[in-house]
Amino acid sequence: MNKLKTNYIQKPVFFDQDGSIDDLVSLIFLLTLDKFRLTGVSLTNANCIVDEALQSILRIFSLFCRNDLKVAVSDAQPVNQFPQKWREKPALINQLPNFRDIKPDFSKKSNDEASDFTAKKILEEPGKTIIIATGPATNLCNTLRKYPEVAQKIEKVYWMAGALLSNGNVVAPDHDGSAEWNIFWDPVSARQLLETGLKIVLFPLDICMQVPVDNYIMYYLKKENNSRLSNLVYRIFDINYHNHPKYYMWDVLPSMYLGFAEFFKLSGTSIDIEQRGTSVGNIFKTSKGFPIRYASIVDDEEYYAAFLNQLKLF
Repeated sequence: MNKLKTNYIQKPVFFDQDGSIDDLVSLIFLLTLDKFRLTGVSLTNANCIVDEALQSILRIFSLFCRNDLKVAVSDAQPVNQFPQKWREKPALINQLPNFRDIKPDFSKKSNDEASDFTAKKILEEPGKTIIIATGPATNLCNTLRKYPEVAQKIEKVYWMAGALLSNGNVVAPDHDGSAEWNIFWDPVSARQLLETGLKIVLFPLDICMQVPVDNYIMYYLKKENNSRLSNLVYRIFDINYHNHPKYYMWDVLPSMYLGFAEFFKLSGTSIDIEQRGTSVGNIFKTSKGFPIRYASIVDDEEYYAAFLNQLKLF
C-alpha cells in the first residue's frame, strides 16, 4: 500500500512510542502524511507487551510497503509500571481478521538498542528531525545523554503527556491521581527532557478530552467498508471502545497536529514536574519552570473530518 505522491522534499520525523492501541493508530495516520517521511520507530516496554507491540508495528510497516523502516526496542525500565490489564490490550490487535494475515518482517527489527538507533536515525539526516513522542521520555533522554549532539538536530518534540487543567489518569497506591501515565512511568526523565531546552509542544490530557473516540467517529469508520485503513482503525479502536468508559484519541493528537496544525490553538506557559510525594509526576505551571507550548484547543469537527478523509486516501 503506497499511494503517496510527492514533488517536494519530505520533512523527516522520528516516532518514539510505547506500543498501545492509540500509539499504533497514530503510526498508521502518520504514514499517510505525504509531506513527512518517517525515518524510524523506537519502542518502550511501557503501555504494552513489547513483543506483541513489535509485531503490530512490523505489520504496519508491511501494510504500507515501507521496507526502508526499522523499529528498535528500548531497554528502559519503569519507575512506575503501567497497569497490566492496559498493557495486555494491544496484544489483541495482532489477532484482528484483517491484520493477522500480514506477516511481520522481523528483519526490520533493529539490532541496536533504541537510544543508539534513535541517535543514528536523527544524526544521519542532513536537516533537523521532528520527534513524535507518545510514551515516556526515557528513551529520548537516554539518547541525549549518550549523544549530546543529537539535541542540535531536533527541530521540535511533539509529546502526548501530562495534564494541566484536568485530573490525571494515574490510579496507584498513595497517589492523588493528578499525574498522567507517560510522565508517572518515569518522572525523572520527564523533567530531564524539559531541562534540555528543546522546543516542546505538549498534548496534555486536557486537549485529548476534546476528541473522544465516540459513536460519531466509530460510525463513520465502520461505514467506510471499502477503505482498508478505515476498517482496520475501526477494529483497533473497537478493542477498547466497549470496555473503556472514557476513550479518547490520546496518542493520535501529535501526528494529527503534524499534518493539520491549523486545527489547533497553541498556548505558552512554564511548567515543572513534581518529583516526590503523593503528586509525583504531576505537571504544574510555575514562573520558575521550563517554557513550553501546549495544545489548548482543537476544532473537533475539522479534526474528525481530516482524520476520516486521510484514512480513505489508502
